[in-house]
Amino acid sequence: MEKYRIYEVTSIRIKPNKGKDAAEWWHQKGKAAFEAGPGTNSVRAYAVQFGFGGQYQLEVWREIESYGTYDRLDADLVSNPEKYTGFREVSDFLEFGPTRLMGDWPESQFNPDQE
Repeated sequence: MEKYRIYEVTSIRIKPNKGKDAAEWWHQKGKAAFEAGPGTNSVRAYAVQFGFGGQYQLEVWREIESYGTYDRLDADLVSNPEKYTGFREVSDFLEFGPTRLMGDWPESQFNPDQE
């Protein structure tokens, strides 16, 4: 049986005329900054389609091991702040919005091969 997966989903707005800067930051520092957190299994960024995200154009989905990841992240931010320097300049071109937790569990999906 597969394990339950937990995703931290962060909404992001790109500031006007800063799309190029935002893309460069993501490729050079941003993805690595999200991946630096302890308990991170994967990180993916998605463009919100058809305006469904409201004022936010991007979502970053960070798969985490468990809810205990947040305790480890708090401790890591204090003891290793240099790992998260990629977030320092981001306010010039990105604005972080709401963050939510999403789950995925195999039993909720229909798989005709198993029938």
